[in-house]
Order: sequence, then structure tokens, then C-alpha cells
Amino acid sequence: MKHLLMAAMVPALLLGCSEHNKQHSQQATDNAEAFWTIQSNVITIKTIDDQPIANAQILIGDALNSPFAGNFLTTNSAGQITIPAAWNQPASVTVQAAGFIRSTYMAQMPGNMTITLRPVKNGTTQYEVKGASQDLPVKNGDDQIDFGLVMSAFTKLDLLSFDLNNVISPQNDTISAMGQDISVPSNISIPKQWEKYSFFTINLDKPLYRTYFGQKGVNRLVSIRGRFPFRDTVDAMRGGKEFYELINMFKISGGGVRDLNVQNGSSQLNIPSTELNFTDKKTVIAPSVRGDEMFIAVGVANQSGYMIPTDIKSVASGKKQELGTLANADQLVLSVVKRTADLKASNDRMSATLLPFAAQTAPKMLPLINDPSLIGPNEVVFPQFNSIDGVNPIATYSVISSQIEVQQGPAKVKIMNPEWEVYASKWVTNMKLPNWPVQSKGNGPKANQKRWEVSFIGSQTASQAQLGPAMIEAATHVTHSSISY
Repeated sequence: MKHLLMAAMVPALLLGCSEHNKQHSQQATDNAEAFWTIQSNVITIKTIDDQPIANAQILIGDALNSPFAGNFLTTNSAGQITIPAAWNQPASVTVQAAGFIRSTYMAQMPGNMTITLRPVKNGTTQYEVKGASQDLPVKNGDDQIDFGLVMSAFTKLDLLSFDLNNVISPQNDTISAMGQDISVPSNISIPKQWEKYSFFTINLDKPLYRTYFGQKGVNRLVSIRGRFPFRDTVDAMRGGKEFYELINMFKISGGGVRDLNVQNGSSQLNIPSTELNFTDKKTVIAPSVRGDEMFIAVGVANQSGYMIPTDIKSVASGKKQELGTLANADQLVLSVVKRTADLKASNDRMSATLLPFAAQTAPKMLPLINDPSLIGPNEVVFPQFNSIDGVNPIATYSVISSQIEVQQGPAKVKIMNPEWEVYASKWVTNMKLPNWPVQSKGNGPKANQKRWEVSFIGSQTASQAQLGPAMIEAATHVTHSSISY
């Protein structure tokens, strides 16, 4: 029996020794790889939430095997490649991965670097969110229309590429009054109320807002509580005034915030409008602007990286304007200069600053710039201009997007889908895209137009910035234009 027990134990002991040796061998291999990674220069590709991206393709240089052979590589499970020894001079680094926007970092020296990729949008899929702005302080017959304006909370990048269409929707819903149809922006919630106009009593009732997202996930929505004088606004609109000419009629006083995990084609979300009160007052002083330009100031409260607009006003050249903001918050003021012709034509040319909001803030603005010039399908020349005192040129950010048509509720709208981002240190006068070695699959929606945008980024707080999406943290000034082709 004793011999039988020993015979039975031998295979188990041998198996245990074998497994121990395998583990020891694997540990030695892992240690060797870790040592090699530490000792070697690597490029690391990650998501914006710091996760590695495996199987990302990386091109070092302008084309396959240029400036050296073997310049097209694929990341491992840790999202890394070892830098080839043949790379010994500045070269562009371009990265592409499934589900992410292609990204190029210009004129990079060989060495350890991390490149962050932003996710692509979902193409033509649009996710609708609708609901009511609740608890608005409606009082009938006071010549004031109480409303809730619902929008996504902004990021700093959103603000520095500010678009009024992201505040007030270009889409409309229709309500009836005095036997006539009235168009109201779709992201406005107007609870039932009545007001007098001339000899008539006008009943308004549009309780639900609606807005849209291009991708799933958690989104933060803001309901801004406000009111406007009914008769004056109606008269101005009947006289042909544009929305941007009416923003000083709108009095914003508070709002509420909710997060929603968007997963379905349509979601319902009611948002209270009385949780926040924008009672703190600060003053902005407009810079000198030309007669064909408009200066817009936006109060902003920064809540954990989400930017909430607290007031918006147009301010005449050199004049002062008081803005409401949120007490006990990180208070900022967004300043925007646009040409009035660009506002009417929905042109994205603009100059913007985002600065801490002091008791009085007088922003200095970078000049508006001309559009880029396309000199080939992959090459563009940018306008030249001078900086201003106290603002350091830290980066050039460019994005190539395709215009596609999507369905949002009853309307078809055109949106821009970013396809390729390019980052450069300082301000550059031209960009030429590398020749990407892999043919695109073309599984997305077909674009009928493309747009090449450029943003020159400056900072009054930093002299240089890390390239990539994180550079926006150092930005205080931007001037932006684009060309469609």
C-alpha cells in the first residue's frame, strides 16, 4: 500500500514541479519584457480615460517606408510599440485604431511618448432625449415668458470652439397661437402660460424640449431657467431680427443639472430648473471691435470639468456688461468675437478666450483670421497673423471632417464627423497629411463635403503644452477658421 501511495504521488509531484518551472519561466519572460520596455523608448496609445489601445496602427513619417523601412507598426496588448532604431530625426507620427479618430502629431523627435485618441461618433445614429424643464416660476399676464433652455454641459474644448447652435437649437418645433403656427427652438421647454398682445390673449404651451446625441454613454444635461419680455420679443422677431440680436432680451437666473446614460433611440428626462441660482454678479469689459463684428460674453461655472453657462450677452465695443454667475463655483468668462456676416451664414470663424472671471474682466482677443487655402487633397496653407501681448503661441490644432446627413426627429440635418486630427507645436503656416498606407474600408456614411478646420491655440499662463487633447487645459485663447471642399 505504501508503495502504491508513493507511486500515486510521483506524477502529482512531477506535475507540481513542472508547473512551478513554467511559472518561473513565464515570470522570467515577463520580467525580461518589462525590463526591455523600461529600457527601450516606446510609443503608448491610450484612450481619453487612460486605457491602452491594442492593435493600433502607427506610421512614423510621411509614407510607408519613408523616411526609413519598417516605419509602419502595430501596438501590443499594452498599447505600445518599441521605437525603431532607424528613427533619428523629427517626423510626424500618425495613429489609427478601430473606433477612434485618426491622429497625427507633427515633427516629433524619437523618444518615449503617449498619444491619446478620441472616439469616433456613431455615424448616422442619433439618440433623442426629451422631457420637461420643471418648476419654472410661471406668472400669467406679467408680459414675461418663462422658459427652460436645455443643452449638454460643455467641455473646455467645446467652449473654445463655441457655436451658438449648441446653445439654441437650429431645429424648431411648432406651436399654435392666434390661429398661426409659431416656430420655437426644439431645445426650449415652455410650460403652459398666457400673455396679452394688443387685443389678444396668447396661449403658449410647449412643455417638452428635445435634443440629440451622436453616441451612447453618460451625458450631462443642463436646464437653464430664464424669461423674456413677450411683446418686445414678438415685435423684434416680426421685424426680422436674428436670434443673436435678441440675446440681451433674455434674462437667465438659474438652472439644474442631470446626468443621463443614453442607450436607446429615445429617452425621457425631466430636469428641475431651480436647483442653481446665478445670483453672483461680475462685469466684463468688451474689447474694441469693428463695426461688422460682434462681441459675445458668456458667464461659465466650472463643475468638475463640466462647463455650465450662467448668462449670455452681446456687448458693444469698449462697453461694460454685468453677467450673472454661480456663487461658490469656479467662475470663468467666455468671450467670443465673430463677424455678423459669419453669424448669418453659420460660418465657424471666431476668436475666443476663456479666462477666470474677476470682479471686472477685460479680455484681449486674438485677431479673426482668413480661411485656409487648400493646395492639394492633403495639403493646406494657413493664414499668417501676429499674436498679442501676453499670449504665447502653444499649438496648432487641425481637424478634417466629413459632412453627412442624419435624421433628428422629423428633420434631416447636416453634421460634421471628425475623421483626422492633426497637432503641431507652436503656430504653423501649413500642414501636409501623411500618405496613410492602408485603404479605408468605407463602411461609414458617404460624405458629400469635407471641412478642414484650424485653431491656433495660445496661452497667457503657459509657454508650451503637451500635444494632444490635454493641451486644451493650458489654452486661454483661440482663433479659428476653416475651408470646405
